[in-house]
Amino acid sequence: MAGGGQGHGATGGGSGSNAGSASSSPQPAVQHPFTEKYGKCERGCIGKGATAVVRVAHKVSAFVDQVVAIKEFRRRRKHETEREYLKKVTAEFCISSSLHHVNIVQTLDLIQDEHHHWCEVMEYCAGGDLFSTIQSGLMDDAELECVWKQLMYGVCYLHESGVAHRDLKPENLLLDSHGRLKITDFGVSEVFKMGWESKPHLSEGICGSAPYIAPEVFENQKYDARKLDIWACGIIFYACKYGGIPWRQASSDDPNYATYLAALNSYARRTRASNASSWPPLDRLAPGCRDLMYRILDPDPNKRIDVHEIMQDPWFKSIRTC
Repeated sequence: MAGGGQGHGATGGGSGSNAGSASSSPQPAVQHPFTEKYGKCERGCIGKGATAVVRVAHKVSAFVDQVVAIKEFRRRRKHETEREYLKKVTAEFCISSSLHHVNIVQTLDLIQDEHHHWCEVMEYCAGGDLFSTIQSGLMDDAELECVWKQLMYGVCYLHESGVAHRDLKPENLLLDSHGRLKITDFGVSEVFKMGWESKPHLSEGICGSAPYIAPEVFENQKYDARKLDIWACGIIFYACKYGGIPWRQASSDDPNYATYLAALNSYARRTRASNASSWPPLDRLAPGCRDLMYRILDPDPNKRIDVHEIMQDPWFKSIRTC
């Protein structure tokens, strides 16, 4: 009887010992879906705006070595409902994730991280932004023209897809490890025409960064957002060429813009054959480039060239892609 009891006790003790051993053995940590999928975010940010910061996430395993950019959106403000907040976050994702072009940053996912921040996962561009490249002063004319041509290819794709960016500027243009330009940040972009619609919608309201905004946007009237993008591309070319902006804002109370308008009026009264000076920053350009920039930076949106006309411009077609 006693032996039987010991035997039972021994068996029970053995069971307890095994259970204890199982519970004390290391268990794999349960990772948050974000971390499991994309790895840990680096603490520092590589970009910062009014509504989000951008960080880098790196995942290394036996099967993958993956680097992505994580756009971490701001938290919901007190006056916003959850529905209003999510509408803003998802609107950008719905547009950017539908775009697939070599000159558009690829948007991969919309997910919450372990801190409950909504995050947009994007392709990582190791070359930084065009603004930093401009500041470095290392871009020669051939590189400038090649980068700008890629920008126009990206804009052409956007407009053919019914999307206007509305905030094109060097900070929103990235370069990958091969020097390929990619358009990013669709936070204020707009779908001006759905696939089944025949006519585009007009936009309203000021958005974007003042030096890159077309003059008609400041008139508090509806406008064609495609023409805003084209104007911004002209200012971007100027910034790449001269390392700065031509004016703070395209309105008559800006003295530099007023000078440009006066030069345009003078230029319009003369024939190009006379080679009369109009606006020195553009007059210093090669004739074909100069003429195209004047058409891009036409203050009248009805006369301003569109992206398909740019694609057919002889000087534009002569640019060698790099």
